[in-house]
Amino acid sequence: MKLIPLLWYLLISTASIAQGPDIAPYIKAWKVADRTQSYRSQVFFDSLLIHKNDPAYKKKYLGHIDQLRQYIKAHPDRRLQVRLLMFEIMAAREYHYEQKYYTVIDEAIKMAYPLQDDQLNAELYSIRADLPPSAETHLLYNLKALEIQRKIGFQYFPYTQNRFFGVSSSLYGQGEYAKSITYGRECLKLWDIDTTHRDPLVYIFQCDLLGASYKKLNRYDSARWYYNEILQTLKPDTHPYIVLLWEGIAKGNIGQTYTAEGRYAEARPLLSAYLQSSIEAKDSLNIAMAHNAFALFYFRQKQYAPTQAEARAAWNIALPQNRYPEIIEAASQLSAVYRQTGPTDSAFYYYDMWNRYKELQREANKNSAFSVIKAQIAFDNLQHSLTLTQAVASREKSIRNAVLAGIVLLTIIVLLLYNRKRAKEQYRLRVMALRHAAAKRDIEEAREQIDTFTRNIIEKNNLIDSLQQQLNSQETEAAVPEQLLSYSLLTEEDWEKFRDQFSRAYPAFFDNLARRMQNLTPAMERLAALMFLKLTNYQIANTLGISKDSVARSKRRLRTGLNLTNDQLLEDEISVLGVRS
Repeated sequence: MKLIPLLWYLLISTASIAQGPDIAPYIKAWKVADRTQSYRSQVFFDSLLIHKNDPAYKKKYLGHIDQLRQYIKAHPDRRLQVRLLMFEIMAAREYHYEQKYYTVIDEAIKMAYPLQDDQLNAELYSIRADLPPSAETHLLYNLKALEIQRKIGFQYFPYTQNRFFGVSSSLYGQGEYAKSITYGRECLKLWDIDTTHRDPLVYIFQCDLLGASYKKLNRYDSARWYYNEILQTLKPDTHPYIVLLWEGIAKGNIGQTYTAEGRYAEARPLLSAYLQSSIEAKDSLNIAMAHNAFALFYFRQKQYAPTQAEARAAWNIALPQNRYPEIIEAASQLSAVYRQTGPTDSAFYYYDMWNRYKELQREANKNSAFSVIKAQIAFDNLQHSLTLTQAVASREKSIRNAVLAGIVLLTIIVLLLYNRKRAKEQYRLRVMALRHAAAKRDIEEAREQIDTFTRNIIEKNNLIDSLQQQLNSQETEAAVPEQLLSYSLLTEEDWEKFRDQFSRAYPAFFDNLARRMQNLTPAMERLAALMFLKLTNYQIANTLGISKDSVARSKRRLRTGLNLTNDQLLEDEISVLGVRS
């Protein structure tokens, strides 16, 4: 049903160009305000796309833009002006004039607000979601667009599938795999709602996201289903490079699910096909991913030499390109191999590299999450500003009619003041909620880092024990390397960093401790914090660079400072200090 009007308007547009500049079709379509407006306007965007490589058409379209500007200047119309800005942005995209036009989208959103047209706003939000810089706004504006489209009806909007794919992709990047699956499945459910405006590659990308999300959740049957769907989607007439690359990716991911299930005979040929196709396609990211997949394949079978070779290959490719996920995976495999085979120094090195890049990735994810929050606050600020502006404009209009409607005017003013106060209050509550969410995320991040710190201490102590046992079994008088025995995380600089993270994770701890002890020293603070993390005397001693006897004496002093009776356990008293009093 939608193809007939679409082709009809496209023919009108093309015919008008052939006959000479004619802006009447634009004006006729852009003045429509009902639910057909999106597809009527999409006709002109489609025409741009069809003829983008024809210099004659490019000149015609740019001429139409100039004529439309002159027409709107002579015949002011807010809706036409917004539609023209949207057309200019689409022309900029096709003719690579991004710097000239991309900045006007926010102007168009502000200009459209008084029209109170949700459908027009949804189109603007869709454009805004896809414009760079999109890191902060891609998820937010896609969600805003989908919220309106769902209310009006997806059948009235082109490219709805892309909106769902954009949300699914952003959520996957943030580690929200279950939510990514929800939006991804809805994308595929609506795939046939508009057969004219859809990209087969988006279908493949979405299946890849769904398969990867299910794989992250250890739901391997579902993951294989979507990667098999990619293999079924690749047709003989698909570009050979796309077939080469995506056949490999799909087979490789299926192979990884078999590895996870211990089905190594089935996994091996699929992983080999993945590596070979990635090499032929010269795709460095997938080459590194394929090597990491093989490293895990060998490690699970305790074949440590090929594990080391594959992980090393992935490391050498991923490290110069700062591919964090592949660096982290390769470092994890190399550390695990060296723990089994030695040397232990190498296990330390790659474990530290794993920690370092894990922290970098965590920081990047944190910044991404905060960017979304900032974008939400900016969006709320914009809506708040537009609401107040509209309220002021309405009030001024009411004042001009005050002589004729005094009583009505008073009522309107009261309502406007009430609405303005209510809008301010809603805005204040929204900002408070967003700040609370940001603070909560900050505390969670701090606790994750404290957990990482604790695991790091335990891991290093285990490695030291392992190395000491190896050396004790030798007849020589060798000793554990001094740099391992004296390894201390809590230098003054490390302590300050740790104390800051600990205070963010458990804000009440140090205040409660200070209230319980009048003569509290920094050494007692360190000991109490490490006891709160439930570390053993041995682990505390290695962390602080002191002996176990010193730890025991320090605990006795701490016990005395807390004024504990004989039947009170020091560990129990320390464990409750993190609770707000």
